[in-house]
Amino acid sequence: MNRFSASGLAGVIALAVALGPSPAKAANASLKYVDTACSISPTEFSTWFASGSITDNGSVTFADSVSFPLQNTKCDFYKWAHQMFLWITSPAGGSIVLDSPVFFDVNFNSGGNAVYVPNTFGKMNNAFALRGTKPQKIQPGGQAGGGDTLLSLNDSLVYFGVHANDVYAWFNTAVSNGALPATTPFPSSQSELNAIVQYAAQNGATLPDANALTMELKTAWVDAATVSNLDEYITITSVVPNYQKTSTTQWTIDPKMPSIPKTLALVGIHVVGPVNGHPEMVWATFEHHRNAPDNDFYFEPRFTPPTPLLVPFDSSGTWTFMSNGGSRDGALVAQMTVDGSTGNINATAGNTISQNNVYRVNPWGNAPTPASAENNSELISLNGDIIAMLTMVNDMRANYFQVGGVWTNNGSIPSSPTDSHLVGSLLLANATMETYHQKGSATPDMGCFGCHQSTTSTGTSHLFSPSNVPLVPPASNKQ
Repeated sequence: MNRFSASGLAGVIALAVALGPSPAKAANASLKYVDTACSISPTEFSTWFASGSITDNGSVTFADSVSFPLQNTKCDFYKWAHQMFLWITSPAGGSIVLDSPVFFDVNFNSGGNAVYVPNTFGKMNNAFALRGTKPQKIQPGGQAGGGDTLLSLNDSLVYFGVHANDVYAWFNTAVSNGALPATTPFPSSQSELNAIVQYAAQNGATLPDANALTMELKTAWVDAATVSNLDEYITITSVVPNYQKTSTTQWTIDPKMPSIPKTLALVGIHVVGPVNGHPEMVWATFEHHRNAPDNDFYFEPRFTPPTPLLVPFDSSGTWTFMSNGGSRDGALVAQMTVDGSTGNINATAGNTISQNNVYRVNPWGNAPTPASAENNSELISLNGDIIAMLTMVNDMRANYFQVGGVWTNNGSIPSSPTDSHLVGSLLLANATMETYHQKGSATPDMGCFGCHQSTTSTGTSHLFSPSNVPLVPPASNKQ
């Protein structure tokens, strides 16, 4: 069952009041109708598909970031993010675009520098991990704000991947090899992109997705064998750490077989990249509809005047990270952490390695106050339209929704989480990747730019560094 029920594809989307996984909840959809401020018609949505029509598991083209309108609305950014998500999860070579040669998996060497690992059709190159202690600049896959990790109700660890597209990898290589100055920002114009395309060509590489610009992703996965309704999930094959349940307070990596292959099911993804005029990048995130319930939130109905209406917290139903009817009290408490040196999982003080209830503290990336109703309604409207149209053709991507996105109104680089230029989902987080970073006395609610603030474009990224391992050695720099 999807999170939304549609009463027409022209953008009149009925809001399922509890927004949960239970079919019974969708019956309440007729109670309220969300404002359709950010709608997408079947005609427009069809243009996203390579075939020109909406088809089950159909290939979606990437959003043209170079041609992104300078005179834009919030809806333009949310549509850009959603098209990118559907492109990344489109079929390719027996898997998905994420797992194709267009993208690299990113691993980290002993020095903490990124290594771009090429994907090859037909080979299982993915090597995902758990979150270890965070180095100064690089987050090697996983939970933000520390070494805590997460266990699903069905006892699957959450595994994390870091990825970058070929444009990103070649841009980083050009900077690492001195072909571009270290101060070069992420490309957000045709001329800036041309320099990267030309450098790649000089080294024998073509970039078929060049106008997507530099894309970086973080993904969260669970063991596919532990989820019900597997046909609702995007899956890939991967190699993950092989843990032995040594005790209730420690799991250790098996020294005889430190890693094992698994089929993994996607539960969360960050989609990040620049668009025309926005080198700070657009930061968007998506989740599977069964992950966890929302905290209280408000939306604007299609009534006049559009008085914000409350949707209360409701955890009843079958979730991946929240017990049926679970409480917000006692939720979001890390039960275990990853030892950065050994990879072992250790229980936090006074706890055992176990599940803990999870919910989205700031639904749609904004505080649960009436002031957030307008932004929430834009996201609900767009999600509702897209999910309705994907559901009609039985596309499994209908089971994922956009939580939100954030950027600046003038393309400036945000220097703080309270930068006055921030627009969109200001407290954005993903329940599977910033689980314990959503709130807390030590780490106040602050959204993406709480960690990704900087004085430079590339400084907003924890992945980018001139010290990262280049795709070709400096000697191959053919100026």
